[in-house]
Amino acid sequence: MVLRKPYAFLIKYFRLIHLIITALLGYLVYRAGNIYKYLNTVIASSTSRYGAPEFIRYGLIIVIILALALFFAIYWLLKYKDKPTRLYIVSMAGYAIVGIYMIILFGYMGTFSSAVADAKTIRLYRDILLIVMGFQYIIILFMAIRALGFDIKKFDFNRDAQELNATDSDSEEIEINTQIDTTNIVRGINKTHRELGYYIKEFRIYVAVILGVVLIILGVKAYNFFNAKLKVYGEEEYIGKTNMVKITDSYYTVNNNKNYVVVKFDAYKMGKRELLNINAMVLQIGRDKYIPDKTICSRFNTLGNCYKQQLLNSKPTSYII
Repeated sequence: MVLRKPYAFLIKYFRLIHLIITALLGYLVYRAGNIYKYLNTVIASSTSRYGAPEFIRYGLIIVIILALALFFAIYWLLKYKDKPTRLYIVSMAGYAIVGIYMIILFGYMGTFSSAVADAKTIRLYRDILLIVMGFQYIIILFMAIRALGFDIKKFDFNRDAQELNATDSDSEEIEINTQIDTTNIVRGINKTHRELGYYIKEFRIYVAVILGVVLIILGVKAYNFFNAKLKVYGEEEYIGKTNMVKITDSYYTVNNNKNYVVVKFDAYKMGKRELLNINAMVLQIGRDKYIPDKTICSRFNTLGNCYKQQLLNSKPTSYII
C-alpha cells in the first residue's frame, strides 16, 4: 500500500485545524455551561430534576473524540518538526479526563427521575464541572491564539508554504507493508506475558495489597448501589430525602367495568414549602406502568383527600391518588 505523508497538509491547514478545534471546544464549554446552570436550578428546587434528560447529551463524547483526534494530529506534526508539544499533551490528557467526567455526570443525572437527588452530591458535581469549564476556557484561549496566528512565529508556521518549511519530504509517498508478521506478534505477546509474570512474582505482596484494596472498594460500591437500587419499602416506611412520602393504605375497586387502585399516603417536606410531583409515583404491575389520574380522583374522596397541587410543609398530611 502506498500512502502520502500528511505533514505538508497539516502545515498548510494549521490555522484552519485550530479554528475547527476552537469551535468544537467552544461548543463543549457552551453545553457544559447549560448543565452548570441546570444543576444550580436542581439545588434550588428539587422538582427541577425531572428535566435532566434534556441536558444529557452523550453526543458530546463524540465531539470530544473529534477534538482529541485533531489534538493528536497537531501533536504528531509538531513532534515531527521538533517543536514544543506540551500544550497538546496537556490538552489531550485534560479532555480525556473531561470525557470520562461527562460520562459519569450523565450517568448520575440519569438517576434524577427515579430518586431524590442529594443536594450535597449535586454541589460536588457542580463544583467539579466549574473546574472542568475553567480548564476548557484556558485551552480554548490557546487554541484561538493559534487559529488567529498571533503566536505562529514561535512555531515557524506562516501562510506561505516555503516559509512553513514544508519540504518535498513532508508529502512524499511511502510504502506500507500490509503483510502481518504473526510470528513477531506471538513472540511479543509471549515476552510480555513472561515479563508480567516476573514482575508479579517480584512484587506479589504489593500487587496483592493493591488488588485487595480495589476489590474492597468495588465491593462496597456494588453493595451500596444494589442495596439502594433493589431495596423494597413496605407500608408505614417513609421514602425520600427532602420530600418524604409514606404509603399508609391501598384499595382496589371496580367501577363501571373499570379497575381502579387507590393509594393513600402521608407526605411532608423538609425545608421550604413545595409541590409534590405525583407523576413520579408510578404503579407497576408486571410490565405495565400506571401514573395517577387526577381527573377521576374525586370519585373516591370518601377514602381521603385527593392530592392535586397542595403545597407540602413540615407537617405530615394524608392524601390519596
